[in-house]
Amino acid sequence: MRQFPVTAAMLVALGGVFPFLVGGWLFLAGVLTSLPHLSQILLAYGGCLLPFYGAVQWGLLASKPTINPPKGESLRDRRALLSGTFAFLWGWLALCVGLLGNLRTGFGLEAIGFAGIFALERIANRHGDLPQGYIMVRAISTGLCVIGFLFALLSPQGQF
Repeated sequence: MRQFPVTAAMLVALGGVFPFLVGGWLFLAGVLTSLPHLSQILLAYGGCLLPFYGAVQWGLLASKPTINPPKGESLRDRRALLSGTFAFLWGWLALCVGLLGNLRTGFGLEAIGFAGIFALERIANRHGDLPQGYIMVRAISTGLCVIGFLFALLSPQGQF
């Protein structure tokens, strides 16, 4: 498998998690009391980014020379499809629960979803299914996302 472009990917990953860190920290500090809809924006962004994390697995599948191998799907292909599908469905569930029910529960579900996708990717990495360097980038970006969600969960603003 090819070397994963760690430097460029790290810049993209940090740019993608920036809203979680800034938004989560500002919620924790109680600074954004005049912008109540920002919590919904942060929740929606997480609900969209989680399926993107899962779609990376589908992208790795699509980069193979043949999408439909003659002998059927391998275990690696099934794992990639399942992790991508899990991310889409979990992101949708977290967004629905957060917007229709309780924002804190939605943030908690998104944090669990990001941690779950990372756990599935670690399994794939142990089996050699991911490019070298990918798991390090994913560990940092996932950790930063989860920290942002935890900041939003700990916010003293109650229901935001």
